[in-house]
Amino acid sequence: MNKLKLIIVIVLLILFILWQNNGIVLTEHTYISSKLPEGFDGYKIVQISDLHNKNYYGRLSKQIEKIKPDIIVITGDLIDRRNPDLDIALKLVEQISNIAPVYYVSGNHEQLSGKYDILKEELEKLNVKIIDNSYIVLERNKSRIGLMGLADPTIRQKEYAYLWADSSYYIVDNLNRLFLNADTNFNILLSHRPEYFHIYTKLGVDLVFSGHAHGGQIRIPFIGGLVAPNQGFFPKYTEGIYSEGSTSMVVSRGLGNSIIPLRVFNRPELVTVVLRKQSQI
Repeated sequence: MNKLKLIIVIVLLILFILWQNNGIVLTEHTYISSKLPEGFDGYKIVQISDLHNKNYYGRLSKQIEKIKPDIIVITGDLIDRRNPDLDIALKLVEQISNIAPVYYVSGNHEQLSGKYDILKEELEKLNVKIIDNSYIVLERNKSRIGLMGLADPTIRQKEYAYLWADSSYYIVDNLNRLFLNADTNFNILLSHRPEYFHIYTKLGVDLVFSGHAHGGQIRIPFIGGLVAPNQGFFPKYTEGIYSEGSTSMVVSRGLGNSIIPLRVFNRPELVTVVLRKQSQI
């Protein structure tokens, strides 16, 4: 009987781990702002982050197709630098690029993979808009908003030695350049790193999409995430929407794993954000 109980416990534990690491959570946020142009009321954005080569065998693209987004944004780490298999990531992107326009910024894993130039070429063939350190305008119903993108700071580590310790200068410099080119009153930023929320807030970004934290990897009930890259133990920014002043930041828990191969109480997440115009009345 004791052996039977042990077998049952082991089987249940395996099933729990499989569910925790493969069962996709669909999270929908509503973002409300008086600054949002009327033409973008109801605009639906799907966010993919931190895939790390994980293969969902078509399940992910089917979920996105059901959501019917206006655009899809990818906030870095499509591939994992330790095993940079481009085929899995590119197959997913090929599937979703037929659903809605796709906009992409790099994460640290692309920058360190040694294959980023190849990845960019292949993404461009699939009509993905790569907006590393770029600003573009989105138009809908005669309204305009800005979409900005920051390349992950590891892109410049060879040129700026201080980035090994602190990437703040890079973030500030490039965001200021983007705002110099911006002629839209409402601006969305795609940036892999949530730990620079204080900078996004200070420089006046309206809405940020970020990832990188993997939801804290292991989530402790009533406490939150245990550990995240560049935030350490008990990180501040791991999932959901954070707001300060006029800036809000959406942090995805991500879809794959990297150094730590398991998620606990932290299932992979596909995020949808619906933009809403706040009434002036």
